[in-house]
Amino acid sequence: MRLDDVLRLAAGHTPSALEQARFRRVARQVLLDHRQDAPTPEADLADPLTTSQDEVTRITQAARTAGLGVIAWDRAAGRLTWSAGMTQLLGRAPAAPRHASTGAPDDVVTPAVLMSCIHPDDLVAVTAAVEDAWAQTRPAEVTFRARRTDGSTRYVHALIEVPANGIVATCEDVTAPELARRERARRATREEMLCAGPPTGLPTREYLIDEVDRARRTGDGMVFVIAAEPGTTTLGEDDRDTLAAEIGRLLTGANPPHATHGLVAPGLFGVLLRGTTTPAEAERLAVAAVGRVRNHLFSGVRVNAWAGAACFARGTDADGFELVTDAEHAAAEARRTGHHAQVAAVPAGRAARLRRCRTAVRGAVANDRFTLAAQPILDLDLNRITRHEILLRVRGESGEAGAPWAFLDTAERIGEILAVDRWVIDHAIKLIGRGALDSHCQINVSGRSLADPGLLDHVTRALARHRVRADRLTFEITETAAIDNRNEALAFATGVRQLGAQLALDDFGTGHASLLHLRTLPIDLVKIDGRFVTGLTRTPADRSLVERLTLICHDLGIRVVAEKVPDADTAALLRRYGVDFAQGFHIGRPAPMIDPSGRIELDLRPIAKLG
Repeated sequence: MRLDDVLRLAAGHTPSALEQARFRRVARQVLLDHRQDAPTPEADLADPLTTSQDEVTRITQAARTAGLGVIAWDRAAGRLTWSAGMTQLLGRAPAAPRHASTGAPDDVVTPAVLMSCIHPDDLVAVTAAVEDAWAQTRPAEVTFRARRTDGSTRYVHALIEVPANGIVATCEDVTAPELARRERARRATREEMLCAGPPTGLPTREYLIDEVDRARRTGDGMVFVIAAEPGTTTLGEDDRDTLAAEIGRLLTGANPPHATHGLVAPGLFGVLLRGTTTPAEAERLAVAAVGRVRNHLFSGVRVNAWAGAACFARGTDADGFELVTDAEHAAAEARRTGHHAQVAAVPAGRAARLRRCRTAVRGAVANDRFTLAAQPILDLDLNRITRHEILLRVRGESGEAGAPWAFLDTAERIGEILAVDRWVIDHAIKLIGRGALDSHCQINVSGRSLADPGLLDHVTRALARHRVRADRLTFEITETAAIDNRNEALAFATGVRQLGAQLALDDFGTGHASLLHLRTLPIDLVKIDGRFVTGLTRTPADRSLVERLTLICHDLGIRVVAEKVPDADTAALLRRYGVDFAQGFHIGRPAPMIDPSGRIELDLRPIAKLG
């Protein structure tokens, strides 16, 4: 039964003579106990059930007994007063000296003075509570912030009652319990909003690298990478994602519970095992993992596999990225030599590893192992495709073009990303100039590449050479790596905008992107990272972040794109939040950029010689 039901039953019940006698005995005992416990005499306290006092006096005396403050409005006299307890609660001195035993009358106060003691943001709530109590002739409650004369703020709970001769508010300082309640609410909200990790699939490459880095600082271990290649080339992108999820589940279920897994790159699965591991044991584990993958039938598809392992001792100089790179290289060598697995017993030398990685990146650029694709971007206001993002694809050992995120991560870490960005800029503008796309196009540029003082000149010459207007382009600064030189970044940003192009900040909300960039760089567009978008309809934290990031950007005159939009419900929610553009598989998948004339010639010269 709710409290309202109890009060309603009590209101309709007439106490019997026996019940009234019990009430009087309890009331007299309470008064007697109070007189004995009170350190100093107070105003005479009469039996509240036998006196003929009016309601206001009765409520006021009860409040004083409990040490509460009282604000009373006398309807007949039209007078507003507050008690000594109320002036003390507000930190105000009484209008006249009081004597504890005299029961001196309350101070008269004006409505303006009373209102000035209430926090401005709470005036509406307090006024509404008083009006509701008066209109309904029933008690109302409200908690508000009171401003004391010393400038501090206290939380006050008021019980507002409407007797026949006026209004009485009994007030209590509830600062401590209110702060405790707010802290409990904050913690509950934070727990609800907190996203513990990726909702599906394996952890990311970055997560695995960080875990390897943490493990090598505290003990020995090994990391091995399994390269999985389906036996058919007819798999679509969705099929490959499904296959990757199945391989991940197989490896996760077969390895010890303490193992850490991660998707290192498309088709590359990483496993970290902590604890002392000899090269022989590492090879045994890697070969066993390869055998599991090769012997399993994944939704009717056979998968070939090879593995590479890298062992490490506690405190090794090689960091997490370098150890994962060694394991990747060992897996590639196993594939090249036809072995199931290859083990790096000790980390490779830093110079040799750097040389190997640079050779791989530069070889990919020089040997044209790249292709370009275009993904449509929907204008949510016009409800039509007005833009395309040009995406890089990297051809693997089998010739299949795949997502470039692992390749770009390596290129950025070893300082070779500029060559890749120049390739993309030159070939994207070339295709646009030959009519591959007639919409506005967005081209990615790493934050690291902005430090090159020649990048703006490279863009300018490419636009002139291929006869493309700059106002057809937006350059997206990808913030997977920190901007090396903010002055050079500002010079590039200012320069491309002077040419007529726009500037976007990609992956906003992750990586190194910060609100400071919105102030210091002339950004026209912000792309909210897809990790905040894919779960938008089911995750309160994502909804809160997307909505408020959109408001911030619009206040600064910046338009917003949401990436990885998965369905129509998410698109509808983005429209409601005022997001300008949507991009993702629901809007359209990336499609290869094809030269309409059929005569595109991909320049195989080193990028440094282009333009």
